[in-house]
Amino acid sequence: MADKDDMAKIAYEMQIYREEAQVIQQQLANLQINYSSTEAAVQTLENLSKLKKGEDMLLPIGSGAYIKSKVESNEVALIDVGAGVIVEKPVPEAVAFLKSKMTEMDSIRDKLQKNFVGISNKMKSLEDSANKLMEKMRADKTVIQPYKDEGEHQEYR
Repeated sequence: MADKDDMAKIAYEMQIYREEAQVIQQQLANLQINYSSTEAAVQTLENLSKLKKGEDMLLPIGSGAYIKSKVESNEVALIDVGAGVIVEKPVPEAVAFLKSKMTEMDSIRDKLQKNFVGISNKMKSLEDSANKLMEKMRADKTVIQPYKDEGEHQEYR
């Protein structure tokens, strides 16, 4: 009976790790979306600083969509610094701020990936344990049981 309990425990732990892995995968996907958005903002600001006042430009607004615009100022940018607070920053400072956010996201991504690998390793270990336990359970069930031959006598196998 202990083997069945052990197998149930392994199945339960595997389910928990599967759910944790799915959460991490979702966090990584969300992080990639934020990273790409921030990277696009950096590129836009860097390109903006090369344009002159009054020059036409295509301004990316996300998801591959653009609007036609004229450069009113290429010296300052409005940046969301968190909690809905928007501040005006010189373009070089805005670029530096966004690049620092990208560095933070890189660090978070590395930690998430490390956690994912750890969970994957734990799941592999549990899978190995489950396989060994299954083999043991199969071996334990090899008990001598009567086997009826087509003839009238019984054999034991």
